[in-house]
Amino acid sequence: MPYCSNCGSQIAAGSKFCSNCGAQQQATSTPPQPYIAPAPQPYQPQGEPIHGYIQACKYGFPVNTFTLFLTNRRIVAVKTGGLGANLTAAGAASGGIVGGLIGAGIDARTTGGMNKKTQEYSQMTPDQMISKDKKNFEIPLPSIQSVEMKQPGFIGQGEIKFKASDKEYRFMLDVSKEIFAQYIPMLQGVLPGRVYVK
Repeated sequence: MPYCSNCGSQIAAGSKFCSNCGAQQQATSTPPQPYIAPAPQPYQPQGEPIHGYIQACKYGFPVNTFTLFLTNRRIVAVKTGGLGANLTAAGAASGGIVGGLIGAGIDARTTGGMNKKTQEYSQMTPDQMISKDKKNFEIPLPSIQSVEMKQPGFIGQGEIKFKASDKEYRFMLDVSKEIFAQYIPMLQGVLPGRVYVK
């Protein structure tokens, strides 16, 4: 089995992205190498490469789960989970030991569904991603003035706040500190000098 070049997790053969951290993969079966953030690239008319993605981002009201795809032109937010799954998992997880076990099963199915949708989206162009669902949207990189990243605490969630010229986009993340830390160089790679970590 090949390994993720970013976090070292085992990944399915031929995967373009890691299902654990979202980093883009190269065709290899060697053990992981240290991650080096890609340098920002100018817009290429013949293509818009995806530099990586950030999963499990809660956004909007009612809350939906999004995956953020990072390109050299924009951040494309695609809906990978709905309000129902979030509420069901939260309700089951609050029901003690039995509820926790039920919640863990629901969470595993929900996460599996979100991973599957993320993989489906990864095979599309950014324009196809946006047109796939009316809730999908983009944030052009030139419009982003700053990005504030708040690391997850012992109990609290992580947060990524994009301050753009037209509005503010605030995403809450249900991920570990280790996975959150891997998202920092990804964003710094496409938004150099504009990412601040708290």
